[in-house]
Amino acid sequence: MVTTNAAPDEPFRVQNPEALQGGTAETRLKRHLGRGVYVHDVQELPNGNLEVSLGNASPRDLSDCRDHDNVLKFITLRDVYTLEAEDTGQGVYLIDVPDRGDVVDRIKERETEIKDKLDFSMAQAIYKHVYDLPAVRTQLNPILQILRGARNNRGLTVSKVDDNQRSSNTRDYIELLDNFGYIKIEDGVIKPGVRLQSADLNEYDWDEFGRKFLGDVVQRGYVTIRDELELSMLGHYQKYSGSYYYDAIQRGKKDLWLDIETIADNFEELHGERKEEFYLQDKLGELASVNVIRKEGDYVRSEKDIYDQVARDTPTV
Repeated sequence: MVTTNAAPDEPFRVQNPEALQGGTAETRLKRHLGRGVYVHDVQELPNGNLEVSLGNASPRDLSDCRDHDNVLKFITLRDVYTLEAEDTGQGVYLIDVPDRGDVVDRIKERETEIKDKLDFSMAQAIYKHVYDLPAVRTQLNPILQILRGARNNRGLTVSKVDDNQRSSNTRDYIELLDNFGYIKIEDGVIKPGVRLQSADLNEYDWDEFGRKFLGDVVQRGYVTIRDELELSMLGHYQKYSGSYYYDAIQRGKKDLWLDIETIADNFEELHGERKEEFYLQDKLGELASVNVIRKEGDYVRSEKDIYDQVARDTPTV
């Protein structure tokens, strides 16, 4: 039972923990904080107070654009805000209703966390596929040159790489590879680091070596390479693929077909920028050519191995 004569921003009383989930107390919280807010969990603390964890549910159209199955699903975010119900010692609990703006801000933070995790998971899942796209290989080639120079172990010096590469980031690339143990620098000479030393390099041909070890570098140093070294291709293709997989993962349907317009809407939601559909067609065509997605005309669906990895690595609640 909850008293209802208090102003929305004043504390209110709850007679038992059960009233907090699905009862009038939850209704009161919804009225003040938003209709999507719900009580996710209630735990008793050692001091007798109750820890109340709030979640949020929002509707999202996850219909299959080709089959037109018209699916509206409520996407839930757990643990968006935690408040405490004070044990008054009189058989009731006193709850201070939080500021609605604070709860909204935390919901936005959780949504951003999931989007960032999707971006990272997509990069991990698709790298060895988009490695075959010329734009990606060209931009990552300076790092690959250093790795191959270390593999050959023929006295390649830092100054020689610096003189011959046209990249302004050469020293940063060398520092990155050194920090991650792929190379080591001794008296200005680039030598194999522990990660190259521990691998049987004879089992990799020229191209396989690049795919394997450059892929490892990207997986370990993705954020640094993308943001600090500004290699834009690493922040490029996963945005387009993620704009499809965002819905497929939330629906839990790997054979979900989306059209270009829906993917354009998703791209704008995720990245705050509207892309023309002819441009998306081109980018999605490139991704289909290296088996990141499957494309038939204006419709796109997932590739099983990509979907499975991204679904495993991306939280949806």
